[in-house]
Amino acid sequence: MSVVKPICNQKEANDEVVVIVWDVFVRLFHWLLVVLVATTAITGFLGQEWWLNIHLWAGYGIGLMITLRLVWGFFGTNYARFSSFIFRPGKTYDFTRQLLRGKPDHYTGHNPAGALMVFALLLVLTGLTISGLIVLGGQEKQGILAGVISYALGSEVAEFHEIAAFLLLFMIAAHIGGVLLESYLSRQNLVRSMINGRKNVPLVKAAIAGKVVLVGKALFAISIIAVMAGALVWSLMRLPVSGFKVIKQNSAYASECGECHHAYHPSLLPESSWNKILTGLSDHFGEDASLDREVVKILNQYLKLNAARHWDTEAANNLRRVSAKDPLSITASPYWVLRHKDIDERVFKRNKIASKGNCIACHIDAGSGRFDDQMINVPDE
Repeated sequence: MSVVKPICNQKEANDEVVVIVWDVFVRLFHWLLVVLVATTAITGFLGQEWWLNIHLWAGYGIGLMITLRLVWGFFGTNYARFSSFIFRPGKTYDFTRQLLRGKPDHYTGHNPAGALMVFALLLVLTGLTISGLIVLGGQEKQGILAGVISYALGSEVAEFHEIAAFLLLFMIAAHIGGVLLESYLSRQNLVRSMINGRKNVPLVKAAIAGKVVLVGKALFAISIIAVMAGALVWSLMRLPVSGFKVIKQNSAYASECGECHHAYHPSLLPESSWNKILTGLSDHFGEDASLDREVVKILNQYLKLNAARHWDTEAANNLRRVSAKDPLSITASPYWVLRHKDIDERVFKRNKIASKGNCIACHIDAGSGRFDDQMINVPDE
């Protein structure tokens, strides 16, 4: 065990002294969390799809910080411990009434309103982290849950994830407002206190500011969590990706279809559309693409076995709903149109793209059918 001693460097006439209330870990946690949350907000609300990796790593960082904060909430310094700011409902009610009158009691650590905000933020951030992992595993087929989460579940949870993100923004605004109000009422700069850890406190309370830190127990708890989390991640990452398979491209399909254009992954159209394409090769988008009957039979079998309904990827789930007017065109499907509606038409005319149907020009992994957000690279020319 080690003891964090209060620093008393000034004694006021009203028997107040300056002590370190917020320890180094609490301060680092707070400001790192600010950076990580800001990063996820920017990449989630304003960033391009290919910024997903930045969003993910910031999310992983938030998950790690929450875990460490939970451990420190039991074994850290006095005002970092949850036991120091768990208040009875009556106490919280009384504080709220005092706050509305502009004369609240001042607390060395978190006041009842601040305590509620701390627990609420931890709860919402935990929910965002878990829901983010579910969305990543279900919709994107990435991360530790890619082997156990369906696209349908990932899509449903995505709505919760978005709502929770907006709720977090509201809570952050309320938190900032509360800090400014408390700073004004208590005549203390709470933002500065969270930077240097120091606050003016009554002399009688100064002695408990640096309560014993159970470093050994904290490290033991972190070690146990790390081992358990590592074992769980290792087990989940060994599972095959749910609803996705690696297929060997058919040589006939690659040569006959790939000769004129990018050989689209079979999962990008439903079986009915592929059937219509193969039975109408004599007028294939305005050209005669007739093939030998045996070749058509081989293509039909390959496309039938690997059409959209056999996959659970984001592309397959959405592109199986084709355009009523043009069911044979991938770029005419409602989903394709929605995802590309903000792209200037001139982008598709760039030399390295040439047409809307040249998927692989921007989607590096188009041949696999994954279409990961991180694999988008739009040519400049």
